Amino acid sequence: MAQDIRLSRLRRRRFAFWRLLVANLLDDLRILREAWFPVTALLLVLASGALYLQWFYLPPLCNCRPDIAVALFETLKLLIFQTDLELPPDRIGRVLFFLIPLLGLFFLLQSAVDVGRLLVDKRSRPERWQEALAATYRGHMIVCGLGRVGYRAVLQLLDCRREVVAIELNPNCEFLPTLYQLGVPVVQGDARDPVVLTRAGLRRAQGLIATIDDDLKNLEIALAARRIRPELPTVQRIFSRALDARIERSFGRNSAFSPAALAAPTFAAALLSSQVRYVLDLPAGLLGIAFVTVSNDSPLIGSVANLEARFGVRRIPGPHANLPVLPSEEIALVGPLPALEAVQWANQPRPKRSDASLIVCGLGKVGTQVVRLLNRYQPRPSLTVICTVETPPRYVEALTAQGIRVLRGDARDPTILREAGIEQATALAALYSDDLLNLQIGLTVRSMYPDVHLVLRVFSDVLADRLADLFGIRTAFSTSALAAPSLVAAALLPDVEAAFDVGDQLLVVRRQVITDRRVGQTVAELRAAGQLPLSLRRGDHFQWLPSDDMVIEHDDEVELLTFLT
Repeated sequence: MAQDIRLSRLRRRRFAFWRLLVANLLDDLRILREAWFPVTALLLVLASGALYLQWFYLPPLCNCRPDIAVALFETLKLLIFQTDLELPPDRIGRVLFFLIPLLGLFFLLQSAVDVGRLLVDKRSRPERWQEALAATYRGHMIVCGLGRVGYRAVLQLLDCRREVVAIELNPNCEFLPTLYQLGVPVVQGDARDPVVLTRAGLRRAQGLIATIDDDLKNLEIALAARRIRPELPTVQRIFSRALDARIERSFGRNSAFSPAALAAPTFAAALLSSQVRYVLDLPAGLLGIAFVTVSNDSPLIGSVANLEARFGVRRIPGPHANLPVLPSEEIALVGPLPALEAVQWANQPRPKRSDASLIVCGLGKVGTQVVRLLNRYQPRPSLTVICTVETPPRYVEALTAQGIRVLRGDARDPTILREAGIEQATALAALYSDDLLNLQIGLTVRSMYPDVHLVLRVFSDVLADRLADLFGIRTAFSTSALAAPSLVAAALLPDVEAAFDVGDQLLVVRRQVITDRRVGQTVAELRAAGQLPLSLRRGDHFQWLPSDDMVIEHDDEVELLTFLT
C-alpha cells in the first residue's frame, strides 16, 4: 500500500518540457555524428560547387559577384539535373559540373539512408535516448545498481525532490519500465567504467550512491568516480563490517553503510514490540520509532508535554507536533524501547508475559546481527536460534559459547518448531534471504499458534504491504526499505547517522558539534525550529532526550532528528 501510494505520487510529478527538447536535439546531433562521412562529403560537394559559381562562373555572366545563397541555389539545381547553366569553358569547372550531380546525388542518398536507419534504430535502442536525457541533468544524484536497495534509493531521492540518473548493467532489470515511466534516465553499462560514469553526468553530479550487492564492485565504482572528481561525495553499500570501517577511514565518515546493520535493529525491536516501526542504532544505544493510534479513552489524550514527561518519549517533529493529542489520532513517537512499550500498554492495556521467549530463524548477515543485538538487550530474553544444516559450525559454536540455544534443521517443520519451544514463544522472526521460505515459516507458525507474534524479512516492500493486508502480519519488513533512506540521506548531507521516511518526508539523524548561532538556545527553541535533540554530550556528561529547558552550550555534541530539506 505505501509503495503504491509513493509510485502514484511520483507519477504525478511534472517533467520539464525543455529537457525533452534539449535531449532530442542532443540525440539528433549524435545521429549526425554517426553518419558523419556521407553528410560531410555531401557538404563538401555543395560547398565546392557554390564557391566555384560565386567566385568564378557567375561574376562574368552578371557583371557582379552574387551572394552565396544564389550560388548555393544554382548548385542544388545542378545536383538534381535541373540547371539551365551552360558548361563552363575551364577544365576545373567542367569537372565540377560533371561530379556535382554524380557524387552529390550519391552522397545525398547515402546520407538519407544512414540518417533514416539511425532514426529508425532510435526506438529500438532506448539506451541512446536515455544517455541524451541524462546529458540534460546537472546537480543530480547518480545511483549505481538497480537491485532492491538501488531502486528504493531512486524512489527515495525522487520523493526528496532530487533529480536522479541511474546506471544499470542488466538490460532486463525488472525495475527499468517503472523508472522509464517516472522519467528517470537509466544509462546501461558497467558503473566501474569511467566512460559510463561520464555518460551519466558524473562531472555535473551532486553525489553518487553505489548499491550493487558486491562490496568490491561498489568500492571500484567509488574509486573510479573519485579519480574523475576527487571531491565528489560517495556512499557505498557494504556487507563486510571490517571493510565498512576501512572505507570510512579513506572516503570519510558515513560513506559506507551495511543494509544488514541498518535493518537488524528494527527486526530485533520488532520481536520485542509489535508497534515499533524503525529503530535508530545510535552510538549511545537504541531509540525506537513507533506510530500509535490513540484510543478514545487513552491516558495519552491531552498535552504533548504531559505525555513526554510521563513516559520519557518525544513526539517526532512535524506541523502538529505541539498540538494536544486527540482521540483516534495517530502520533509518531521516538524513545527507548521500554518507554515506547509503556506507551502502548497505557494506550491499549493487554496482558504481558514475563517469560518472554524468542525464536530467530536464520543465521545470515541480518540474523547474526539481530541475535547480537538481542543478546545485548537488558533484561536479556530467552533466545533460541534455528539455522540450516549448511550454516558454518563457527557461527553455531560462537552462539553456543554465549549461552544461546541453537538448533539445525528446517524451520518449516513443526517438529523443529516444537523442539525450539514454539508453545512458550512470544515471538518468532524468519530472517532468511528467501522471501518464500520466510513466508512459509510464518504461515506454518500461524497455523500452529495464531497468537505468536511474527516478524518476517522480505526483500520487497510491496510484498511486506501485501502480507499486512492478506495475513495480518504487520511486522514484515523489507531490508531495502529500511536501508535506502540512510544511504540517500548520507549522500545528500554530511554527518548523517541514520534516516527513515514518514510518508513523502525523510527524517534524518545528524550528529553535530554546536558552534553556530544555536549556542545559547534552549532545547525547546530547537524543537520549535524542527530540530529534535535525541542525545546531548557535554564533556563526560551524556543525556538521552534532553529536557526542553536545557540550554545548548558551545561544543555540545548533539544528535538531532530533523526533516531533510
